[in-house]
Amino acid sequence: MGILFGLLTAICFGLSDFAVTQATRHIGVLQAMLAIQIGGVLIVGAVLVVTGQVPIQSPGTWALMAGIALLNFVGIALLYRSFTFGMLSLVSPIASSFAVVTAVLALGAGERPPVLTLLGTFLLIVGVVVVSRAKAPGGSPSLAGIPEALGAAFSFGVYFWSLKQVTPLLGEVWPVWVTRLVMLIGTLLMLSLRRSFKLEWTWKILLLLLIASMLESIGYLSFNLGIRETYTTITTALASLYSAVTVLLAWLFLRERLSRVQAVGIAVVLAGVLLVSL
Repeated sequence: MGILFGLLTAICFGLSDFAVTQATRHIGVLQAMLAIQIGGVLIVGAVLVVTGQVPIQSPGTWALMAGIALLNFVGIALLYRSFTFGMLSLVSPIASSFAVVTAVLALGAGERPPVLTLLGTFLLIVGVVVVSRAKAPGGSPSLAGIPEALGAAFSFGVYFWSLKQVTPLLGEVWPVWVTRLVMLIGTLLMLSLRRSFKLEWTWKILLLLLIASMLESIGYLSFNLGIRETYTTITTALASLYSAVTVLLAWLFLRERLSRVQAVGIAVVLAGVLLVSL
């Protein structure tokens, strides 16, 4: 079941990222984040109302979860920014390399991943380097969005690894709701720092963001269920396959075209993710 939950996470995250990309390029990162987090708080809150009680834990446990959620907020902000300025088929595979960070942390914490996982980690690093140094088909540098994608990968890697520490205490749903709430508060604070802000939501954009919010929430819940069933490294690696879904959608609907070197780099990244997940 852990493998199925990991794959479901990948599908949900891949579809969600594609939807978010369409929104951020029209209304910007913060407006998209605001709508998605409001939707997430309400959706996951409804799940909590149906499923159960508040776990009795110390304030320190809840504070730890809030700190972990803050790290995810940074990752999401960087990811959405990379979607706005970079090619989706480039930045998504790079962001998906958070499996490397999780694998390194798990190794340091005592998990002993198999040789294929280590080989996959090496391929992920090589693929990211190749993609980062490649040029787009027109000959222009392809660095737009890549630094943000790398930052997102690091933030997500630490976040998903840390969830393993709190889910046994808080259950599978509460960490997702706290994550959504912290991200909503963070987005509101960032918006308050802007001197001028005007909502530019249309019904089409709102529908797109609602779909993205539902998919993201299902993805987070599925991930937490997955790490309950199997190793964090396995679930994270499977979840990071979401970039394959995103790249395919970008190729089909956005007509994004890659240079030969870029295509090789992305293939190496995806091969690395696949090996890590075996």
